[in-house]
Amino acid sequence: MNKPVKESVVTTTLERELGRLRRVHLMQLLRTSKDLELSVLATELLRVVVEAETIRASDLANTLSVTKTSISRYVNEMLDDGLLVQRSDPSDGRATLLSVSAVGRRALEERQARRGEILNELCGGWPKGDVETLTTLLQRLNDASQKRRMEQRARL
Repeated sequence: MNKPVKESVVTTTLERELGRLRRVHLMQLLRTSKDLELSVLATELLRVVVEAETIRASDLANTLSVTKTSISRYVNEMLDDGLLVQRSDPSDGRATLLSVSAVGRRALEERQARRGEILNELCGGWPKGDVETLTTLLQRLNDASQKRRMEQRARL
C-alpha cells in the first residue's frame, strides 16, 4: 500500500534534516573543541559509565549498541588516557568493572559545558517552549530508536 503523499514528504524532509544535522551543522560545531578530544562514542561512553557508576564492558557495549571488540578498543584507550579506571567485580572475580576517573569526569564536564554553550548560542533566540518541545521530541525519537534496537537484538 502506498503512503499518503503528505506523510511521505514529511518523512523524507525529516530524514534529510536529521542527516544535515548529523553530518554538517550541529555535530561539527559540537565536535570542535580545544579541550581533550573526545569522540562522540567516547563522550557517550563516559556519560553511560557516570550514570551507571560502575559497569561491565559487555553491558556498556550493549547499552551503546556497539560490538564487544569496539568497546574493548575504546575502553583500553580510555584506560590508557586515564579517563576510566578498572577494578575486579566482587561478585565475579573473572569480570571487571569500569568507572570514570576524576580526569574522565572533568573531560566529560568540559565537553558537556562546551556543548551547552553552543546549544545555548544556537537556540538562544528561541522561545523557551520551542526548546522544551524540541527536547521532548528528541527524547521520544531516541526512546523509539532504542526500543527498536532492543527488539531487533532480541530477535537475533
